[in-house]
Amino acid sequence: MLRQSLFVGWMAFVLATAAPFGAPHAQLAQSQERSLNAVKSAVLAATGYDGEAVELTATEVQFVVTIVNSKLIGLSAAERENEANHIVATIAHSIADEPEFNGIQAIHVDYVKRDVVAATRKRSTASIFAKTLRATFSTTLPDGY
Repeated sequence: MLRQSLFVGWMAFVLATAAPFGAPHAQLAQSQERSLNAVKSAVLAATGYDGEAVELTATEVQFVVTIVNSKLIGLSAAERENEANHIVATIAHSIADEPEFNGIQAIHVDYVKRDVVAATRKRSTASIFAKTLRATFSTTLPDGY
């Protein structure tokens, strides 16, 4: 009986002390969702794509931008890389003053061809831009990174 009471008391203490940490995380997630919409709007304005062609997700450390059925898929990788640089610059500018994105260490840009009828998806190009020590995003990693 004493053992059960101690266990229940300990669990109550753990849950009571952990509860305050859950609320800021939930608020951060809501804030990040609002900011993601703003970032997506900036990417759409910078690229001219429609909302269905750009998928944007974020974790605590990474943005993933998926460009679906882009006109650039049939062109050279250099042209896609040029646009990816433009997209990354737009995102970096959009999140620079947003505290919920302070932990972002990489921006990943994918160009995919999606066939809705056949339900297939083929990635054409993937570009990863890592955060440098100067807090900019670069496709080339510094030595020892």
